[in-house]
Amino acid sequence: MKRLDWGKTGQSMTEITILLALVAAVAISGLMLTGEGTRDALCRAASAFGSTCGDLFRDDFSNLNNWTIQNGRWQIREGRLCIDGPGRIYRSFDRSDYVIDVSLARLTRGNGYGLFFRDSGGPKFNGYSFQYDPGYGRGAFIIRKWINGNELAVPIARVDAPAGYDWYGSDRTVRLEVHGNTFVASIDGQPIVQARDSSFDQGGIGFRSWDASSACFDDVSVRRP
Repeated sequence: MKRLDWGKTGQSMTEITILLALVAAVAISGLMLTGEGTRDALCRAASAFGSTCGDLFRDDFSNLNNWTIQNGRWQIREGRLCIDGPGRIYRSFDRSDYVIDVSLARLTRGNGYGLFFRDSGGPKFNGYSFQYDPGYGRGAFIIRKWINGNELAVPIARVDAPAGYDWYGSDRTVRLEVHGNTFVASIDGQPIVQARDSSFDQGGIGFRSWDASSACFDDVSVRRP
């Protein structure tokens, strides 16, 4: 029987561990240089080993089985969730704090789209929405409160878009960080609007469009903050 040389084996494992640590460090450094935070970089590196890194929900929109259509002509087109005209679609979720990521959001025409959070569900829902809204004034990023299915006339937060902002035809990433009474919305990795409100402390997520808007979305995930 061949005798194992434990000393050489142990040395080999140590070298492999060091090498893996160096590879991970290089990968994380590269991801951070692209604008991602430490946690996001770690999550992406861990995903290579099959880790979901705290995902609570994920959908690539191969179908609509995870969603409840409240109204509108929602459909799957080439693996994306799309809507033409007004509509609302909802996913129940009984949590307070989470981060929502949408890897692709594209507005083709119209006055905008919205992303719901802490949404109680149903036609008379309570909750909040972030709105990508070229139709508000000269164009703005807005966070609204909803009571009994109606949005309040005055946003709880609003930031006007810079002059010449390209609203249409661009694939945007959208992130919503929902923690306690503080909500932060980011577009393409840049925080753009923040709001504080304590009216509703948990609920689901969803999408909306209004007027003659046409929009598509892909790869939505919800994770722990």
